[in-house]
Order: sequence, then C-alpha cells, then structure tokens
Amino acid sequence: MRLNLIRNRNFWELNPATSGSWIWRSLCKLRMCARPFLVCDIGSGITASFWHDNWTDYGPLIDLVGPLGPRVTGLPTNAVVRDALRGRSWWISSSRSRNPVITLLRNLLPSPENMVDCEQDDTYLWKPDQNAPSNRFSTAKTWLALNPISPIIPWHKSVWFKDRIPKHAFICWVVAWNRLPTRDRLRSWNMVVPSACVLCSSHDESRDHLFFRCAFSSGIWSYYTRKANLTPPSQFMDCLIWLQTASRERNVSYIPKLLFQASIYAIWRERNSRIHSDSNRSSQSIIKEINLTIRARLDPLSRARRPSSSLGSLLSSWFGVFQTRGASL
Repeated sequence: MRLNLIRNRNFWELNPATSGSWIWRSLCKLRMCARPFLVCDIGSGITASFWHDNWTDYGPLIDLVGPLGPRVTGLPTNAVVRDALRGRSWWISSSRSRNPVITLLRNLLPSPENMVDCEQDDTYLWKPDQNAPSNRFSTAKTWLALNPISPIIPWHKSVWFKDRIPKHAFICWVVAWNRLPTRDRLRSWNMVVPSACVLCSSHDESRDHLFFRCAFSSGIWSYYTRKANLTPPSQFMDCLIWLQTASRERNVSYIPKLLFQASIYAIWRERNSRIHSDSNRSSQSIIKEINLTIRARLDPLSRARRPSSSLGSLLSSWFGVFQTRGASL
C-alpha cells in the first residue's frame, strides 16, 4: 500500500479516487473514524508525518495549529518528524519568534534525544481505550470505543421480555419513549387539533392520561389487575418498572406483562379507530379481544413448556388467577 498507492503522498490527505480498488477507496473513507485510535511510536522519525500523525500524545499537530501552521513555521505539510531536527534539537528551538503557533509547538514537542541516534523505524499502534497503545488490533475494543455502552434502561425487561408479542412490544416501546402522536404532542407541533381525549372527552389527551388515567382505558387495565389482586402504580413509567416485580410467581409475573402491552395496543387502536373510522367499541368488547389474544399466545407456550408440579402451565395460571373462563366476557 505504501509503495504502490500512497507513494510520496500523505495518507490522511490523499484522494483515493485517483488510484486503487473499490476496497481501498472504501477503507480510505474510514480514515477520520480510525484516526483518533492510531498512535505513532517514534523511532528514527523518517516515516511519521510531523503534521498529520499522532506522535506527541496531543493528536495531529495540524489540528492544533490550523492549516497556517506549516506556513508560519516554514516546515512543509508533507514533512516527516526527522525533517524537524537540526542537529540534536528541534529546528524551532532556536527561533526567537513570539508567534503563538511557534510558542505552542515549542511547548508541545517532546525531547528529541531518543530519536537522534535511533535506527528503528516508526511504529504505528492502536489505542481504542484508556490502556497503553498496542500493536494488536482488537475488534471488540474498537467496537466498544465506537459504540459505547449506553446506560441501562430500568424498564427494558418490561418491554423486551422472552415470548412477547412483537407488535405489542413495539408499541409499548414507542409509548415508553413518549413518541406516539397523542394530541398534546400534535399541538406542540402547532397542529390544529382538539385537545380532549378521544376516549373519555373529559381531559386533555396525553401519554400518561391515555395509559391509564382515562376512565375508559383504566377500566380495561384495572379489570385484569383486580382479578389478580394486583395494585399497580398510577403513573405509566412507574407501572412499567413495577411490572418487573409484579409477582413472585413466574407465571403470574409473565402474564401481566402480556396484558399490559396488549391493553396498550388495543387502546391505541381503539383511539385511532374513533378518529379515522368514527366507530366506537365498548370496553367489554376490547377486553374480550384481549382475552382471545392472550389465550392464543399462552396456548402454544403451555404446550411447548413442560410445567413443574408446583408451577403449573401458563394457561392454568391464566384461568386460575385471572378467572376469565367463567366470566361473561
């Protein structure tokens, strides 16, 4: 690469479109992404670029002094580190100029003593984290450096749990980030829409009102929590976190998550249906639909799992705790 593609040009400034394969051009597009991780360990100084390589631990000097740095100092932009030596000291050390660029360089440049008599070539190392640079490339460390681990979301297990219903989980995730186009958000975008809740018409519509402070929607959610003798918080986000510890029984703790997401999905569908189709359904009709959805989800899971004698199947927990078999719905 150095002999045939880079030649006497600077790697950081060359135009890859003039030569090289598609792979070479694609790699060159990643130069700015990789540059912060590349550190040069100076040997003889005959390879490292004085202005463009990170050999002083302060990053590329051209980024510190700006594009006028080479002109002010008299050192060309394609100079290597060795070109900056005059005898056993830096060329700039004899300058009496008070120019801020020269003063800055004089303070940043390390001692050249180890470089003067060195016969080894400069070495490029990889530094993706706070540890010392290494001559080994680590894909895992580089990935973490480019994609830092985000803070853990306390409610993620209430949304992305095993055996969830995908479309229900997605809508729940959107609601958790308050990204549904509820009327309060539409009005904040200067859209001319009514502010009243479509379902109850007694309060302004918002995420927290719709799930589940609204008289209509709270009747659906509380129908199931009363059956299981559960007392969830009234605030949406508090309820989302509460779902993770709703019950100590594994089956009973799993089913409320399904019901929570199914209720959100069904309520949001009903809200949109009343706006766009002018059709109203009762809360009993929606509860019946949720019951069928949950039973359809639990049936194959119960068949696939081998229930323990103490735990029972998911369907037995559904009928035993939430008592929907004998209900009129």
